[in-house]
Amino acid sequence: MRKRTLIVATGAAALVLAGGGYAFGGGAGIWDDGHFARPGSLDDGKSLLPQARISVQQAVAAAQRAEQGELGQVDLEQREGTLVFTVDVGSNEVHVNAADGSIASVTPRD
Repeated sequence: MRKRTLIVATGAAALVLAGGGYAFGGGAGIWDDGHFARPGSLDDGKSLLPQARISVQQAVAAAQRAEQGELGQVDLEQREGTLVFTVDVGSNEVHVNAADGSIASVTPRD
């Protein structure tokens, strides 16, 4: 039984190190702030969600129409007095107005 456990653990470690599955944006998730997150999921600003008039999914769709690239995390925040979804798309942050879904701005990611 110990040998089987060791083999399974070694195989799982090799898969993670090879970048397979869920690790570092290589599949079903991205590594962010010490945990895995689903691309396009809301990370920061969950408490502001009741103030948004569009959904996270609508904000992501608008951001992906504006920019091309791998989808990352989504934050909801006040930016210059406006509530915006900040969607990581490729090497940019797309700021989507949380009231009407318009693109407020696009800036390079840090």
